[in-house]
Amino acid sequence: MVIALLAVIAAGGAAWGWHQLGGRTGLEPSVVIPLVGLGMGGVLLRERNLGPHLGVSVASVVLSAAVALAGPLGAALVGLVSYLTDVRAQKLQTRFFNAAMTAAMGAVGGVVYLFLAGHVVASADELGRPLVDVGLPLLLAYAAMTLLNVLSIGLMSAAVRGSHVLTSAIGALRSLGWGSLSQLIIGFLFVVLWAGAQIGPLSAFFVLGPLVVAHWTIGREALARREHQETVTSFVATLEQADPASVGHSSRVAELADGMAGILDLGAQQTEDLRYAALLHDIGLVTVRPELPSEVDPDDIAYLSAISGHPEAGVAVLRGMDFLTGALPAIAHHHERFDGRGYPAGLAGESIPLAARIIAVADAYDALTAHRDKPWSDGDAALAELRTRAGTQFDPEVVEALAESLMRASRSTVPTEASPVVPGRGPATVAEGTVGRSHPGGWDHDHPSVSDTFAEWQPDAGARAR
Repeated sequence: MVIALLAVIAAGGAAWGWHQLGGRTGLEPSVVIPLVGLGMGGVLLRERNLGPHLGVSVASVVLSAAVALAGPLGAALVGLVSYLTDVRAQKLQTRFFNAAMTAAMGAVGGVVYLFLAGHVVASADELGRPLVDVGLPLLLAYAAMTLLNVLSIGLMSAAVRGSHVLTSAIGALRSLGWGSLSQLIIGFLFVVLWAGAQIGPLSAFFVLGPLVVAHWTIGREALARREHQETVTSFVATLEQADPASVGHSSRVAELADGMAGILDLGAQQTEDLRYAALLHDIGLVTVRPELPSEVDPDDIAYLSAISGHPEAGVAVLRGMDFLTGALPAIAHHHERFDGRGYPAGLAGESIPLAARIIAVADAYDALTAHRDKPWSDGDAALAELRTRAGTQFDPEVVEALAESLMRASRSTVPTEASPVVPGRGPATVAEGTVGRSHPGGWDHDHPSVSDTFAEWQPDAGARAR
């Protein structure tokens, strides 16, 4: 039904444009054929998983230029053929929807442009004042195309998933970001070069050429990011296979760290390094596990000595991977204490990398709330415990950042009878005396009580760093 409606809109807009132009330029082969070819190439250049608001669509640039150069009929054909001939495997419904929607966008954009400008741009004489006579009509035409785009997605989402049309449309509009404005500007430059400089399709080399290079670069970077993510996922899987009791711990710590990164105003690269470090902070346990005693007493020196080596062991495992270079300091020092009595280097205060201080707080919070041999524990009680350790074990600013992050998360969560007090945590409370010893065959080394035991065992931790 949605596809049929879009097809009717495309056909109606194209017919109106053909009538208004008297059939003179609506299907000019020297204009439409190159634009169709460029549109097809633009569709093939689409790169998946680039992240929100990243990149500019070559196909959208070509479509916006076609509105001014070829009118409603030509623009509709550019959109229809470009997406109908997409060589990648996809469901027929998806292919027809994309083709019909893009054709309708081209037709509607062409109608708006033709209504405002009165003619298509075929030569330099018709450019007039480019910003006023071409730029303004193209801007309003592009706005109409964008509106039709998001409404089409909203209607299709409602038809397939039963979602609310306006909600889906608004979500689609927000996802466009500033890239849509870039597409309009580049499309305008394309038109000016095509008609004003009288170089026709060759203008693609000056306008779309750099854009294609940028897309290729972004695509390679996206591929590298996916490979990095797969590598990290493999490391985490290895750790969880070696220690089934730790399943989910790394991802929970990473989620908590992400929340604190926003509160503490970390930059994009710092946030990425922090996430990698949070996911891999315990990878050294795979190396030191054979050295851990099978049975552990509360003051077992052998256990403390062996477990204190896992941060540096983790760095040794990951060293040499360029994309993890920025994460290594946090992995190395996530068990340092703010008072200088942690390990492995006995760093204190702000000499501890900020990312390591963040992971230390997230690590302890998860240890307090996700006990492995009992139901989920109360987040409020865990946060209160961390606050008592602010200034000794933890950076007070980071502890408060966690509190603020959890509060923001709770505001965005709709409570139900089964919902936990803190997002991701159940309503059960921590039992007295059950600290630090929930790991089968040993202690939970992330529990604050274990950090205290280590500090008491080797109180002059700073001496190890000198």
